[in-house]
Formats: sequence, C-alpha cells, structure tokens
Amino acid sequence: MINLKEYRENPQKFIDGAANKWVSIDWNVFDESDKNIRSLQTRIDELKSKRNTLSQQVSQSEKWSEEFLWLVKQVQWIKQELWPLEEEYEIVYQTFSQLLAKIPSPAFDDVIIGKSDEENQVLWYVWEKKTYNFEPKTHRDLLESKWLLDQERAVKISWARFQIMRGEFAQLQFALMSWAISKLVGKWFNLTLVPQLVKKEALYATWYLPNESSNIYRVNPTLEGQEQDQREEDDLWLIWTSEVPLIAQHSSEILDAEQLPLRYVGYSSCYRREAGTYWKDTKGMIRLHQFDKIEMVSFVEPEDSKKEHEMLREIEEEIFTDLGLHFQRIDICTGDLWAPAAKKYDLEAWFPGVGKYVEITSTSNTTDFQTRRANIKVRNWTDKYFAHSLNGTAIALGRALAAIVEQYQTAEGDVIVPDVLKGYVSFEKF
Repeated sequence: MINLKEYRENPQKFIDGAANKWVSIDWNVFDESDKNIRSLQTRIDELKSKRNTLSQQVSQSEKWSEEFLWLVKQVQWIKQELWPLEEEYEIVYQTFSQLLAKIPSPAFDDVIIGKSDEENQVLWYVWEKKTYNFEPKTHRDLLESKWLLDQERAVKISWARFQIMRGEFAQLQFALMSWAISKLVGKWFNLTLVPQLVKKEALYATWYLPNESSNIYRVNPTLEGQEQDQREEDDLWLIWTSEVPLIAQHSSEILDAEQLPLRYVGYSSCYRREAGTYWKDTKGMIRLHQFDKIEMVSFVEPEDSKKEHEMLREIEEEIFTDLGLHFQRIDICTGDLWAPAAKKYDLEAWFPGVGKYVEITSTSNTTDFQTRRANIKVRNWTDKYFAHSLNGTAIALGRALAAIVEQYQTAEGDVIVPDVLKGYVSFEKF
C-alpha cells in the first residue's frame, strides 16, 4: 500500500509510477473518493465526540429530569445523523480501498523505464557457456528417458503441469535443499517452516489478493448464501510462495529497532494456477502448478533496504556460482516490475537443451508497500514507523535442478552432480 500522506503531498510521483508500470488508475475517481472519505470521517468524528460528551452529561444528570430528557434526545438525534453518514462512508470507502489496493509502488529512479521484459537489461554474466561435442538434450527428454521424471502418470493422478520425480533426481532435490539452507543459516537467516494454507488477509497483506486471485488455489471456500457444514479453519488459500506467511506472521506488530535486521529463510511447496500461460512451458520443470522453493525474507530499517537488497542478490549469485552454473543478472524495467517492488533483479540460467536463458530466481525491494498493508511497524527510542520488507528466492528447486541437468549433461546421457552437492548424495552422476 502506498503512503497516502506522501501521495497527497506529491501525487505526480505516484501517477508517473503507475504509468511507468503500465497500471491504469482512474485518478479523478480516486481523488474524489479520498476527498469524500476525509470529509465524511471529519464529520463522523465530530458527531461521535459530541455524542460522547452528551452521553457523559446524561450519566451525570438527574434521571428523568428535564435536562436528562433533553440530553437523551440530543444523543438520539446524533445517532440518527450518524447512521446515514457511516453508511455513506462504507460505500465510498469500498471504492476508495479498491483503487488504493491497485496503486503500485513507484520504482526507484535508477530503474529502467520500459514496457515489457524485452526492455530488461543484462548487467552481468557468471561463468561461460559450456560447449558440447554433442547435441544437448532438454532436461525433460533426458530425465524421462531414465524414468526419473514422469509427467504422464502425474497427469493421471492430477493434471498437466504436475510432475512425479524419482530416484537420483528426487535425491538431488533434497541435496540441493539441504546445501542451500545450510548456507543461508550460516549467514544468520532463521530457518522457518510455515503453514502452506493461509487466510485471505495474509495474501492481501502481501498484495497477492486481490491482484493474483485468478492464480491462487482456494480451498473449501465459503460461498455467499450457501449453507454447508463448514468449520472456521476452512476457506483458506494455498500459498503462492512462503514469502506470504513469512511477511504476514508479523501483521499488526511493532518490532523493536534493536531486532532489525530480521531475516528468515523459509522452505515450502508453492502452488500456482498459471492462469494466462496456457500452452507455455507445459512440459518439464519450468512452469508447474506445484513446486518447492527456498525463500529469503528480510525486515529492515528504511535506510537499510537498498543495501539489504544488494546483499540478497549477492547471496543468490553466490549460490548459483557455487553450483557452477552459467547465468546472467537482469535489471528489471518498470513494465516488468511487479506492483509492490521498487526494484527487482532476476537471474537467468542458460538452458543448452532449448538454447535460451530461463529465469531461475529473483529478488525484490518492496520498501514499505507490504508492511503498510500488513501494518508492521518499527519502534525506536523516539518514534514509530513502517519497516521495509524484502524478498528473494534463494532457490526455486525445480528450475535450479533443470538447469543443473541441462548444463551438467554428458554425451552418454548422464548428469554429473555439481561438486558442492557430492557430499549430500551417494553418487557422482546419474
């Protein structure tokens, strides 16, 4: 959520910020709603204050006296005046809040202004492209030929965009997970296992609702007007990423400044409907409805968020450098920048089997956008203010494994285990 006070002082910053992210907002309706909200709130507050004063006088006056009856009538008149005003406020606020929820965080000044991912900028390469004296296979072809990946049977029990992993390939996922988590715990991240079913408030706090509602799986929803045997823990949502519960766990809390930076590393499965991506990457490990991910989340002082963002990026690059994978760093332009982020980096690994770079991880600085929605503040000796939150995918395990398979394949159709993972499995190739 944007800072409304800052918007009222400098609306053009947010108008330009939305335009640069290609987000359409009816600013006239928003401004009118904002004006009406403040006017109504002022009037409501005045009437409530007057009602409270009169109510106190009622309690102090002699019961059934002329003064008592007059004061009671005054209180009743105020209640009658308040009711339509509060009803009007709710109607206006609904329009206002819907528009407010759509306004994105303005990008930092150093972010490239562009329309789409075609205008993202490559900043850095790590390692060199491996050369092969044979035609490299895709990870899907190589793994399915060894019965280590099985989409056919996954479709039988679930649907497309699901996979069954077996044998050494499945073992390698646990090796990769253990190695990466050990690295992050060694960097003072607090390993945290989170619920994978959350309330809608957690998704709203992190922006995923209402904006990505079509891409999120909902479990046992409460339907209006429908009677059903439903328990209070029903009507939950499967998480898009562990970022959601890692951020939302501190909703409506005040963190002591001495606690910061507060860093978490979460491991979870992630669930995405992938609406709007039909017929794109339907095979292999690139775009699945269910996949496992190791996520980093930080809460920091506002003045430290840019430095923290670079640290998260450096950790991601260290992970994939240690794995010996050739990849490139991408500076994301405004048109490809998701709404909460003021700046974002992607890492893209080279996939020789398909002859292109594919995103394997990203990290975003969301400043106070999510913490405002979640009401997460920091308290120091003199003040209270909103924390800044950041997130970064240490490893999306499926994509990382796919990159390893494609870059470490041999002419014989085997896959060499990266050196850093050899101590976590009992084989050196499969």
